[in-house]
Amino acid sequence: MKKLAAILAAICLAAFAPALAAGEAAAEDRALQLGASSICFPAVVGMEDAALEPAVNAQIRQDLQVDRYLERMNALISDGQRSITVSWSGGVAGDVFSALLDAEGLINPPRNSHAWTWSNVDLRDGHEIAFAELFTEEEAAREALEALLEEAAAEGSAHLENSGWTPLPEGFVIDSTGLTLLYDVKQLSTLSGRAGAVKIGWNEIREVADWSADGIPARAGAAEMVTLTEESPGRIREMTESGQLPGIPVKIGDSVKEWTDRTHLLNDPDEYAGGRMFAPEGACFRNVYLLSDAVGSGWEDSRVQGIRMDRGCAWGLCVGETTAAEWHLLLGEPDETAAFDGEAAENWRTVPGTCDYYQYGENRLQLHYNEDGVLTSLAVSGR
Repeated sequence: MKKLAAILAAICLAAFAPALAAGEAAAEDRALQLGASSICFPAVVGMEDAALEPAVNAQIRQDLQVDRYLERMNALISDGQRSITVSWSGGVAGDVFSALLDAEGLINPPRNSHAWTWSNVDLRDGHEIAFAELFTEEEAAREALEALLEEAAAEGSAHLENSGWTPLPEGFVIDSTGLTLLYDVKQLSTLSGRAGAVKIGWNEIREVADWSADGIPARAGAAEMVTLTEESPGRIREMTESGQLPGIPVKIGDSVKEWTDRTHLLNDPDEYAGGRMFAPEGACFRNVYLLSDAVGSGWEDSRVQGIRMDRGCAWGLCVGETTAAEWHLLLGEPDETAAFDGEAAENWRTVPGTCDYYQYGENRLQLHYNEDGVLTSLAVSGR
């Protein structure tokens, strides 16, 4: 069985040829399907140190338990009723690799289940990144994270089968927008029965993160995400024109139904003055809403008209921190503004205050701030 899995893996790897020049490290798909089962996992290509690349990919493969899933697929090849599906997300940010595998199906007989595996590798030397490397003081970081997880638990559903938000899980991945903690399904599970995951924005743990030039967060691009600089206006314009927020995989114009089918929903869609708000399940969607038209009984033909973030950062615009005075200095005066009193705020599912609108190309950036002038939500929307 192991020999067959190794042969299949070799065929899988040979099917993809690196297309990048040396020094342009990136993650590429490696995919294989056997019967009703499928697996897709990443490999790094185009590293400047070509001699280090095989060791890096061996580490990634080991961390993600790829061979285990290949063997499982092989065992199920003749079973037409049971299968596993393994996909991945993440990739290369700066000179840091971080990715997870999302596995579901008959991964641990006899019942179907769901599990994460993860890999964090320093592409400078190929070593596996330890949790402590993200922070200046690990113990202080753990205390800060556990306090934030208590807040997340208070926001969570009371109907979870497993609700062990603490202690901190072993699994984690990072990107430029934050740290995602990955749980075993027996400790924390979602309403749909998947293993839990909680994303914490770098701005929420900025006091304990390692912001030195050689620190992992800074090298992964996090500093640009939590700090307004002279580069921010261009980044914010590009973000708005793209119709997508950092760390959120949805784009304006996407099918609402495809995303609700893929992620499940935390609750029923909420109506607001402009249409409906959808709260998808998943770590990256924490306090993030997809906005659509005021659909009737279904939303098969509805498209995402806006993406709203009530937690997190986007190129220095940090919810709960950045003030209108700060972004006015860099972005200039808005194209439009609108005041929201108590009734209007309730209709738009927000807080009383003011919203600034900046038009960039076909899309619009919306920055809503409360009566103290502090950003409470940001959104991109189409016309």
